Amino acid sequence: MAINNFHDVQTFITRIMEENKKKDVPPPKSPHKAFWMTMSYDEFTNGNVPGVLDPVSNEGIPILDKGNSVNSNIILALKGEGPLFNPNSGAFGRMPAGDQTPFSDEEIMELAEWIDRGCPEF
Repeated sequence: MAINNFHDVQTFITRIMEENKKKDVPPPKSPHKAFWMTMSYDEFTNGNVPGVLDPVSNEGIPILDKGNSVNSNIILALKGEGPLFNPNSGAFGRMPAGDQTPFSDEEIMELAEWIDRGCPEF
């Protein structure tokens, strides 16, 4: 699926998470729930992950950095990279959490490409 706009992002992430449910994997007990579906475009592209604070700084965790997927927390979380999302030493580990199936490299790349294009809204 090509991700061209924010609606495509919402549909894309939801589809992958729904596929996890078909595998009888319980959803994680995350405070942010399906945040990508409840946030506006502006909140998603300029805001923080709802209900989640960096345990060191006690500040919000930005979802993404427009135009810069390499430093976007959503990409780092899906890859299990960076200080917060490293599965061995991070405060949160790789997302989705628990026994859910991780996003494939190809799926992560599709989302990263949308971010690198500046997160087109429409």
